[in-house]
Amino acid sequence: MMLSIPRTISKTRRVKNATRVSGWVSHSMCNKDTRRDGHGVSMRFNCHSMNFFKSAMRVPVLRNHEENPERHASWLELFFDLAFVAVLGRVSVELAKSHDFETLIRFGLIFVPIWWAWIGQVFYLSRFDTDDLSHRLSSFFQIIVLGFMATSIPKAFAGDVTGFVVCYGLLRGVLVFEYWFAGRHIPEARPLTMIYSRGFLLAIGLWLLSLAVPSPFRYGLWILGMLVDFWTPNFCREMGVKYPPHPMHTPERFGLFTIIVLGEAVIATVGTLTGMVWTLPAAVAAVMGLMLACTIWWVYFDGVGAAEHRVPKSSDDVSRYRSWLYGHLPLHGGIVLVALGVERVVAHPMDILKGFEAYILPVAVATVALMMHVFYNSTVTKDVRLSNRDFTMPHNVVTCFMILLIPIAGFVPSIWILVGALIGMGGHTLLNIRGYPEEANAIAHRH
Repeated sequence: MMLSIPRTISKTRRVKNATRVSGWVSHSMCNKDTRRDGHGVSMRFNCHSMNFFKSAMRVPVLRNHEENPERHASWLELFFDLAFVAVLGRVSVELAKSHDFETLIRFGLIFVPIWWAWIGQVFYLSRFDTDDLSHRLSSFFQIIVLGFMATSIPKAFAGDVTGFVVCYGLLRGVLVFEYWFAGRHIPEARPLTMIYSRGFLLAIGLWLLSLAVPSPFRYGLWILGMLVDFWTPNFCREMGVKYPPHPMHTPERFGLFTIIVLGEAVIATVGTLTGMVWTLPAAVAAVMGLMLACTIWWVYFDGVGAAEHRVPKSSDDVSRYRSWLYGHLPLHGGIVLVALGVERVVAHPMDILKGFEAYILPVAVATVALMMHVFYNSTVTKDVRLSNRDFTMPHNVVTCFMILLIPIAGFVPSIWILVGALIGMGGHTLLNIRGYPEEANAIAHRH
């Protein structure tokens, strides 16, 4: 596009016009003289090269963490995470309506793909984020899809999974396109992106195929699709070492998502108190439930350093990295179930819970504690663990105590199970406060 500016226009006005245009597009200026037909006036053209889409839609680049060691979550990523808050909120609401075994199975079948959809974007952006117009538009599109996914959650728990499957397929389809597009422009990363895009595309096909299969066989295709997704990265272990996710950005994103899940636990506890007549046992149970969330936060962030930066430099590091990565799935699911368990205790603090709901809280909190061990073990080497048994053994004893809460849950008032859970996580917290062996500190990058 050419902007024609007569000689008679003042220089100041020309600068203002150029500035106004450059606020929206990148431009370059060139000058040339010409003469307008039919007019004996020489004209000077101020040529602005307004290539908006070229500047706004950048080619993906492979991010090098050595060149950019300090990298944090962007505002758009935080906004994107908030869309998952809406989805998880609907999951929590539906989960609170029923506590039987079938509902918990449905929770697992729904929660895992939600979590995996979030994981996919985290790792793609860790390697190939451009923050250009196309990325922002794709993020906004996914936020809209997540909004529809949230509305489909009640039907999914009731057995009508069409809306949920379509939304999940769209989210994963965007990721497949992003990997294909990145591989097209980054030849050195093409082996990685092609494996990811093909494996994830196969998994999408299995999910969409499940719509044509009656229940319960469709859930078998869901599980098969998730296994394909989970196994796909194993075909490019060496590429994962060569082009690792950002060592600071990725753990930070996981830490933020952990805070989101803990926030849902706080909301569930407060919401239970809001809708009931307060009693002293219920109030005490609510306080203990909030304290339990605080201890989980403490052990996760300050205790085992699960959100500390890390980068796989060898095949052994990749194995530990993946144990850290996949350990977040039972952790986040466990925290959601801890919230459900605390909610049941607040509603019935002095009652002995019957059936499967009696075991929700102790199983969930034991799972959370076990994942803290996984995170610590993924941070330090086996030699360090063996040389610091005096440090690790007390934590093992505390976790065993929490596991022993499971068999007695159906025989004592529910508030005592919550007391035991708080003692267990509180014990881990106190043990964390005493500090860490110097060698473990150095390896874990704790400060």
